[in-house]
Amino acid sequence: MLLVWLSPIILFLILSATRYVPAMTAALLALTLSAFVVVGPLAVTPLQFLSIFVAGAWIAVPAVAVILAGLYFTEVLATAATRSDVPDAASTVSARELGTTCLFLGPFIETATGFGVGYVVAVSGVMRAGIGPAGALALAAFSQCLVPWGALGVGTKISAAIIAMPLEDITWRIAIVVAPVLWLMVVFYWQIARAAGVEFSVAQKIEDLLCVTTLSLLLIATSKMLPIELAGLTAIGPVLLFRIWRREGRQLLTTMALRRATPYLLLILLLGLTKLAPDVRSYLSAPAFTPGQGAPLFAPLSSPAIALVLASILGCLAHGHWSGLSDGIGRAVSKGMRACIMTILLVALAWIVVRSGIAEAFANAIRESFGDFAALIVPMLGALGGYLTGSNTGAGSLAMPVAASLTSNAGLLAWIAAASIMAGSIFTAFSPVRFAMGQAISGANNHDAGKALRSLIPFALVTVGTAVLTAFLAGLWVS
Repeated sequence: MLLVWLSPIILFLILSATRYVPAMTAALLALTLSAFVVVGPLAVTPLQFLSIFVAGAWIAVPAVAVILAGLYFTEVLATAATRSDVPDAASTVSARELGTTCLFLGPFIETATGFGVGYVVAVSGVMRAGIGPAGALALAAFSQCLVPWGALGVGTKISAAIIAMPLEDITWRIAIVVAPVLWLMVVFYWQIARAAGVEFSVAQKIEDLLCVTTLSLLLIATSKMLPIELAGLTAIGPVLLFRIWRREGRQLLTTMALRRATPYLLLILLLGLTKLAPDVRSYLSAPAFTPGQGAPLFAPLSSPAIALVLASILGCLAHGHWSGLSDGIGRAVSKGMRACIMTILLVALAWIVVRSGIAEAFANAIRESFGDFAALIVPMLGALGGYLTGSNTGAGSLAMPVAASLTSNAGLLAWIAAASIMAGSIFTAFSPVRFAMGQAISGANNHDAGKALRSLIPFALVTVGTAVLTAFLAGLWVS
């Protein structure tokens, strides 16, 4: 019966792994199968199934709003960047500029907008450096190192909602877990870049390492003190600014440079105002709605999507390019609709798994098979979900229901969740979804993609190893 109960998840994983069935189709088929499974063996009535589905879809609504607003923000800025006052890209890129693109600029943009936009920027930047398609795909993968904070943290918020845990209890733990991965990431970045023909001086390596170390420490501090919408941007912003200053010097304060930075500065300012000012936060917290079935309240006025749209409008004022405001709507909907539907389907499936009892049954089976080591399986599920779906929402949807059913200890659950979210987020960089985006931009063929993926295997092993070790140590600490 356990195999029957798990058949929707198994079906989704098999169809996704074949790469012949689109992930959205696989999710829809799995969701359809779940209706037959839970209404049958688990004795959930059709009306209960419908209410659980609606609650799961409701949990995805805040993420969908940020997806569309983030893409709109990106499209508006892209339109403004086509103006003649933006210089043409250089044909050659230094080792410092390459590191800035892959390790800081890409992650910054991914944090602000999410959904692979930072990866797209990184692939384009690496290609301008004269590096071949395989190297570009591999080096751009490092731009996804801050995906837990990507798109202002929507995927991590969903994971917290699935396990009914305060978001602030998880984010600073993710920052601690991701810190050693970031430090080792620099070593793998050097190796891949050197294989692509880029030489690094000792001074440049020291600068790269110090910047990443500073980023990791700032990330821990900001994740402890600030809302997730601000934590990632506030941590990486100063480091990125330092790297750009090292490259540009006094040119950093030119009118053109300030104009290009204005939308991002406005976004941070608006997020700070809505998330940190008590009176404003209180005012925006109502009205709030929930369909029940354990789904959390959602206050539309407090959504980061509003800050993204306002920053787009004010950014256009700075650029003086108003046509982007209307043109960006259609492009954002066109590019984001698939991701929105996919998010709704995956989160709804996860909520059905949670509320119907499937997750608890699976967790009991894992506990019986692996005993005290059952928690070590959860980060692997997170990594698998991130790889197959290219989304940390997908990673959380697969791992969080099982995590919540494995332990009732809040501290242990928070560490397992943090490790799983980190692993699933990093593994989005290796996913077929990301590589398909990169191949479309770089013109890489399947041989190039395979070569790039093989070069990233050590980084993948370190990531999942760190996540599993975290779950193991947390288990020892609790016991």
